[in-house]
Amino acid sequence: MTVEIVKIDRNGRVYLPAPLRKKFGANSFYVEERGDEIVLIPVRKKIRKYYGIFKGENLSPEEIDELIESETEKLLRDEL
Repeated sequence: MTVEIVKIDRNGRVYLPAPLRKKFGANSFYVEERGDEIVLIPVRKKIRKYYGIFKGENLSPEEIDELIESETEKLLRDEL
């Protein structure tokens, strides 16, 4: 587990250290509040492709993956 201290600028931007950016290879993150903590969760490329298509729903990455899998199965069944 890596622990880094980061700063927030006047505009509310958080600068992540280069080693963390390289490690996760993501430029988008989910921001999740967990009690008195803020957690950044990298948005994977697979999920980023579908970001925003479920308007008004607050879905976790796992729920999005399940929906995508379910819809893909439906499409494949219809085509067979």
